[in-house]
Amino acid sequence: MNNDSACRTPAPQGKLTEIWLDAHRYIARTLRVSAHHLPWEIVRQIHTGCQSFDDDGAPQPDHCGLRLIELDDFSWRADVTADNIAATQVLGWHALRRLLRLAQTYDCEALELTCGSSTLPAALGFEIFEWPGLPGDRMKD
Repeated sequence: MNNDSACRTPAPQGKLTEIWLDAHRYIARTLRVSAHHLPWEIVRQIHTGCQSFDDDGAPQPDHCGLRLIELDDFSWRADVTADNIAATQVLGWHALRRLLRLAQTYDCEALELTCGSSTLPAALGFEIFEWPGLPGDRMKD
């Protein structure tokens, strides 16, 4: 429960609502796009890594420090941080790096990749990859 009185206080008279909302960091921005902007090889590696646990049941370390949360099968969320962007560079996962950089450009705090989300406009130049048929995959014929 948030007891911050700013949540219950209306925007000050004569001020633009946008300016007032900008001052409150509890409103997060997330770029949500299709996971099909990632090649199958990267998707497979991410999925396998998210399914791996050590003998104690704890998740194994992330790929080169890349921190992803699996939301559902073949759906992930990554915080837009310099560390995550650097990790994608080390891994050579350029498609994911470009998506994180796009989210960073628009001051997003997170990137969500899901099979059910829309693809980015072709004018942005992000490739759309075909994957093998998966349960719930909307890209198959």
